[in-house]
Amino acid sequence: MGVEKMKRFLLFLTVCFIGFIIYFDLTTGTLPAFGAEARQAAKPYPEQTEKASIPYTDAIVKPGDTLLTIIEKEKGGQNVSIEIVIEDFQELNKGLKPEEMQIGKTYKIPSYKK
Repeated sequence: MGVEKMKRFLLFLTVCFIGFIIYFDLTTGTLPAFGAEARQAAKPYPEQTEKASIPYTDAIVKPGDTLLTIIEKEKGGQNVSIEIVIEDFQELNKGLKPEEMQIGKTYKIPSYKK
């Protein structure tokens, strides 16, 4: 009878541990890049306020171009989060999503050169 109690106790501890892991993952998260603090820390221009304008260049989309390929051609190797690039692009282009860009049209592309 002692073995049955021990098995139940270990099962209870296992369920509690898994429950804690799920709770921690949902509330705190295990990927720091998705936290609010990490997002603010990754801003390329932390001294700018939200009302400040984003530096940009005009670019004509060619066949095969994506927002990332255009940014990589112009930024010169700086490391900027994709989430920030998308936010800045949408702000500059009145909410247009990057996947809605059309070949031959000109768009404002955020510039991250120093």
